[in-house]
Amino acid sequence: MPRIITPLPASHYPPQVFFFPTHAKPMTPDDYCRAAAAPSGSTLYYSLLHQTPAQRQAIIAVHALGRELREVVRDCRDDDVALQTLHWWRMEIARARAGKATHPVCQALQPAIPRFDLPEAQFLCIIEGHEQELRQPTPTSFAELDAWCRRTGGALQQLTAKISGVQRPETLDHALALGSAIQLCHGLRNLHADCRRGKPCVPLDEMTRHGVAQKDFIQARRDDNMQDLLAAQIARADDCFEQALAQLPARDRAAQRHGLIQAAICRAILNKLRKDPCQALAERPSLSPLRKLWIAWRTH
Repeated sequence: MPRIITPLPASHYPPQVFFFPTHAKPMTPDDYCRAAAAPSGSTLYYSLLHQTPAQRQAIIAVHALGRELREVVRDCRDDDVALQTLHWWRMEIARARAGKATHPVCQALQPAIPRFDLPEAQFLCIIEGHEQELRQPTPTSFAELDAWCRRTGGALQQLTAKISGVQRPETLDHALALGSAIQLCHGLRNLHADCRRGKPCVPLDEMTRHGVAQKDFIQARRDDNMQDLLAAQIARADDCFEQALAQLPARDRAAQRHGLIQAAICRAILNKLRKDPCQALAERPSLSPLRKLWIAWRTH
């Protein structure tokens, strides 16, 4: 019988947690994670078509956790509150490892931790990446941006790689690089929303080199300087995918199909952006569900 979430006192949860209405049909922790991270038609949904049910459930829970942590930074207007909330998540991960999780995401994640031997270090690394983002909203250089991408996207991808199955240690290096590339792609894809927050995920030194100021992102300024700057970001993200894919050992390629599908969908989005780099300033570029399904089917 699936576990039913019983709402706990508000003091048990950080501020942004969703509470289930008493009149709604009860949701299990897995239901909550699917709704948050892998709804039908999403990139994650199509990347999981070839996973076993246990792998699918665990990967969705990991991504749901990543989403919750990301929303702490994006939704909290007070950085001190956001840091306190991230600290709460540190404690919640410890509770999940002890079998005492209170949040739906960690309740869903709880059985996957021992089953797939998921290390605590990767979970904490994701939190540290978001703490870094709060302290340094806009990276001053690509080195800083890359470090953030590896802590957030890279650590998350290492967790999903372990769930998918790893025979060679080099596969975890591949997952770290792949997760970083995916995070770079997400930064470009979400540029419109990040610009409105005044926090574009583009290094400050590269803005200066191209004659672009942060206010130009807020104003969605479309000129040659912005075009060249964004084209350079797109080209570098694609190069990062090339480098990450080259690190994947042949023995683990079949098991890591989930990551390969994610990479293929991200690169299709980059190709779309390449035709008009500045379109990301006005809207979030996307692919149709049919296109994603086609990419997932043909990626091996």
